[in-house]
Amino acid sequence: MRDLTLECLRQTEATDVAASKEHLRHGAARRLGVMGRAMQNVFTLFPPATDRPLPQEALHDVQISLHAFVINLYGVFENFAWAFVLRHNLLPKVGKHLNVSMFKPATQNYLPPAVTDYLSSEAMMRWHSEYLKNYRDALAHRIPLYIPPKVLTKEEGERFNALEAEKWGFSEPADWDRINVISAEQESIGSPCFSFLHSFEDDEASREVWLHPQIISDSNTVIEFGRLFLAAWHDHR
Repeated sequence: MRDLTLECLRQTEATDVAASKEHLRHGAARRLGVMGRAMQNVFTLFPPATDRPLPQEALHDVQISLHAFVINLYGVFENFAWAFVLRHNLLPKVGKHLNVSMFKPATQNYLPPAVTDYLSSEAMMRWHSEYLKNYRDALAHRIPLYIPPKVLTKEEGERFNALEAEKWGFSEPADWDRINVISAEQESIGSPCFSFLHSFEDDEASREVWLHPQIISDSNTVIEFGRLFLAAWHDHR
């Protein structure tokens, strides 16, 4: 990630178009730095070897890093698209600003063949349509990405619900000592959840995605694409 960040900065010398430089230097490069730090935070706060559910505040910190990672992952591709279109003065041909995107035909029509071949591969098209766009759109516009606090077996779920019913069944004045004991037992039940999702209900309802493997895979994808793009972005069709 650091190497790709440095390459973005080096490539700003290839163009005299200030706006194109900005999308590489202050767009893609800045986003890559945030993504790298967000990935570090996830693995530091929530190592794959974690054997107990995280406290709520720690889980919120992991989700903050996940949100930053995904929104900037999407944004890196948009910055590359803008840097390319502006460098080659293609905006009049591409049309309105909403057509500037690595994943839209109006921009792809002018990309070098090596780049379009990569973007049109079956694996890349599935990654974009089933995961990147779906989860980014949910994060930005609908239901934010969510890491469930724990995973419960059937027996653990029954015990958790029984404790919950007891906790809410106290009449006034509440027995706070007993409530604290119940809450402590509830916190001790279950295993960490290592996946994330967004909505259960909307038209693009999500499936669970494994957290740690996904952000490694996403990082590899943006590195692979970034190297290919920056090696080819000097030309256009």
